[in-house]
Amino acid sequence: MKKAKIAVGIIACLALLGCAAYGIYTQVGAVRFGDIVIDGVPEKAEGTTRIMSFNVRCANDGEQTITNRSKVAIEMLKAYMPDSFGVQECTPRWKRIFRYNLGDVYGCVGKARDPYGPYTEYSSVYYRKDKFDLIDSGTFWLSETPDKPYTKSFDSSCTRIATWAVLEEKETGLRYTHINTHLDHKLDHTRDAQMQVLIERVLEITGDTPVVMTGDFNAYESSSVYEVACTHFDDTKYLAKKSDDGPTFTKYGTKKPDGKGAIDFIFVTKDTEVENYKIIRNTAKGIYPSDHFPIISDVYLK
Repeated sequence: MKKAKIAVGIIACLALLGCAAYGIYTQVGAVRFGDIVIDGVPEKAEGTTRIMSFNVRCANDGEQTITNRSKVAIEMLKAYMPDSFGVQECTPRWKRIFRYNLGDVYGCVGKARDPYGPYTEYSSVYYRKDKFDLIDSGTFWLSETPDKPYTKSFDSSCTRIATWAVLEEKETGLRYTHINTHLDHKLDHTRDAQMQVLIERVLEITGDTPVVMTGDFNAYESSSVYEVACTHFDDTKYLAKKSDDGPTFTKYGTKKPDGKGAIDFIFVTKDTEVENYKIIRNTAKGIYPSDHFPIISDVYLK
């Protein structure tokens, strides 16, 4: 009996030491922010729907850890309060962060792109539960077999997916479909093939509902990917009454501007009226929400 008690005591001590060590480990590189100020937030015009695209970056990069960056990201989201937003590189850890901090406001749809547990990624769509009912949703793979989970084709370096949600505004009954995706980052012909799959499925899914399509397309405006997208949809940047310009991928401000501009986009059904397009450049003590700048548009969906 005495030996059993001693063993239990030793296990308890080891557990406490492990927890302490974990606490120390997780705080390495942590920045004490105090109040994070998010300024320059545009007032949302009446009758608009606020859409955001946000590549959250799946990994830690020096001082730009997820612990640090998530604090800026959450305050940014609370300040802008998009009606729906699409995320890329969203790991299970990021999903827990969003659920803990924003779960009372936002619902979420989307499946993991592969079966790699804590190392997988989602291209989820988040939506305001107080304003919208979720009518339908799904995830498909940007492969030769889009309905077969975890498949990849076209020499893709990663498994790539698109997630969609049909949302109905509770007050007006207006429905729209938000599609969110992340194309592969290496080869042009891979992205071209993935874009063809994406467009074909989007046209099947959306029917007559207005469409917003967000994502990290890993392609510039000069690319065939962008050309195909603009054959069917419009870039809110060029429809907006008040617009912005510049790169959206900056590697935490270290990437020199090369004149090529954005690789993250918000596309909408053609002839949609758009109030604004904005690149969100907020930082706190040199910490960015991601290595990509989030982007927003306030759009008039009909």
